[in-house]
Amino acid sequence: MPLSKTTKNLCWIVWWVCLLTAEVQARPDQARGDCLISTDFYIVHFTAFQPPKKMPTDLRERRQALQRYCRELPNTGTTFLGIDFIDRDVRHLPIALKVVEESGDTGDSERVLKALPAKRYPHGVAEMRVDFDRPGHYALVVEFGDDPELADDRLRIPLTVGIERWHVPWLAIAAAVSLGLFFSMIAFFVLHFRRGETITS
Repeated sequence: MPLSKTTKNLCWIVWWVCLLTAEVQARPDQARGDCLISTDFYIVHFTAFQPPKKMPTDLRERRQALQRYCRELPNTGTTFLGIDFIDRDVRHLPIALKVVEESGDTGDSERVLKALPAKRYPHGVAEMRVDFDRPGHYALVVEFGDDPELADDRLRIPLTVGIERWHVPWLAIAAAVSLGLFFSMIAFFVLHFRRGETITS
């Protein structure tokens, strides 16, 4: 028995929702369009910029070269990190910044690339220049207060530098799962209508 128009529309809606959900899960930062990092006490807006070695003359390439990044940096080299402290009360606190290279999968700090001593940022914005000398996993650690003993007084922003992104394979897997759900729903509706037709007859 052919599917009704309402059933077809419902199937397409389920299909697009599954794909959209897969895209959001595969690329969370890009899908949200921002880069907000928070603990229970603090919230910041983070951005990273990697200036090109030579500014392109083409307008489209120039826009791409001026792109801001969140936690996935495509290249090594000079990188400017910016932090916007959203909570105005933080502007009266001394804040220390450091970038560390992580070792293994435990997230333990191994090497400090750069550290800025604790100081106040009355305008609510902190900037930092870092030279990433090799691809790997890094973290920007923000420590609030004179003696940050609590875990919530430390905000950690994980960074991947010069590593190929993995969201494409995950998106393909999610799309395959979505296809399976899509055809399962079609089969469900077909069996449902056939069963209803058999009972009626």
